Amino acid sequence: MSGGQTDLGTVAVLIFFVISGYLITQSYDRSPQPWRFLKARVLRIFPGLLLAIFLTAAVLGPTVTSVPIAAYFNDRATASYVPINLSLARMQDSLPGVFADNPLPNRLNNSIWTLQYEFVMYLGVLLLGMTRMLNRYVVVMLWVGCAALTWRWIGGWYTHFAMVFLSGSMLYFWRDRVPLDWRLATLSVVPLTAALLYGEFRLAFVTCGAYLVIFLAIARTVRLPNLARYGDLSYGIYVFAFPIQQTVAHALRGAVTWYWDVAISLPITLLLAWLSWQLVEQPALSLRQSSRHIAEPAH
Repeated sequence: MSGGQTDLGTVAVLIFFVISGYLITQSYDRSPQPWRFLKARVLRIFPGLLLAIFLTAAVLGPTVTSVPIAAYFNDRATASYVPINLSLARMQDSLPGVFADNPLPNRLNNSIWTLQYEFVMYLGVLLLGMTRMLNRYVVVMLWVGCAALTWRWIGGWYTHFAMVFLSGSMLYFWRDRVPLDWRLATLSVVPLTAALLYGEFRLAFVTCGAYLVIFLAIARTVRLPNLARYGDLSYGIYVFAFPIQQTVAHALRGAVTWYWDVAISLPITLLLAWLSWQLVEQPALSLRQSSRHIAEPAH
């Protein structure tokens, strides 16, 4: 439909960055305490990520690898997989002999590459907050600058994701001037659809698309099912889905189709995400100061 402009995975990432921009900016604005802010962000990202990449390297890898187990564990790539991915400095997405014959060969977790950009956005909010520059006017100027740079693809994914993140930040800071109105939300669908079909989808998304995302997320007129009553499974789904899908594709081999992969992967991923939330993520988040007076967003 988009003529190669985007795909569902990219749209999902963009939605995440808009929501994150709104919530993370809100978090620091409501509770401008740098150490508490940074601690909350670290506790939200790293425990779940560590669990996912450790299980991938220590359990999944040796189970499906095509090389001898001794060779697998003696390989330098196996030893570096957890520390490299946990550092967020760069991404290692392969292990020896793992998924070499899959339709997407030698890929383990192609989702987590965006985490380094997300964490840079957190640090950007922290820096703006500490310098007392986290306000509606500075955010608008930064958004315009990132939009200009992204137009020429200067700065690559950093400026692109910053623009999307700042779209959420702007909607937070200007929430008193930009009402969450179903008529505006309906109207925003028109240019978004036109851009999807005829071009300039990125520009349409960071304006009309961002507004539509936040409207659907928090407008009181929108009634969505309260899935959070089962726990916050979003991050667990994010870090576990890809390796599970690859495992299913490996098991089905020539019989793999996208619908069977989704049908089998989804319940397994939801179970792992629930266990991750109950056993790792929620206990880690409880380490944040229990005396805080303002609830911070989970992401």
